[in-house]
Amino acid sequence: MAKNLVKQEGAFTKESRSIINNNHSDVSLCTTQFDAVTGTTGTTLTNVVGMVTDSLGAGTYKFRVTIPCVATANTGIKFALKWGTASMITSAEYEAKAFTASGVVVTRGTTATDAALLLDSAAGVVILAEITGVFVVAIAGTLQLQAAQHTAHADTVSVYVNAQMQFEKIATN
Repeated sequence: MAKNLVKQEGAFTKESRSIINNNHSDVSLCTTQFDAVTGTTGTTLTNVVGMVTDSLGAGTYKFRVTIPCVATANTGIKFALKWGTASMITSAEYEAKAFTASGVVVTRGTTATDAALLLDSAAGVVILAEITGVFVVAIAGTLQLQAAQHTAHADTVSVYVNAQMQFEKIATN
């Protein structure tokens, strides 16, 4: 059950609107398959279509990004969140899992840097990526998922339609 509850009855107030809106998750879906290959995007982080939030106001958020994808041992794969506003996030803590057909690699990190790599697999045959964590937004803005090959190669790295990002405000600053 949500801790931020509507307790009033009667008129719909500004406070009620804020409570209700804060209890909705911001969910984004990949709407077009993303392909990175040398000669087009390659190793340059590029926006994944549809994977962008609405404007996130100041506060603390938990997030989950689930990315069905494919990367070869020749290319690897990397993911980052690009800030829509300079100095937007003051701190982030995250865990990233890169699943292959035979195992999983888990990394953990912290950052306060725009477009920092949250998952970076140099040579893994990654078929699913999951990134979870908590971050603090100081200045309202959007977040955009970006992807690329880790190593330039003719093989294609893909992010599939319906990959998703979910952000939920859990505290105000």
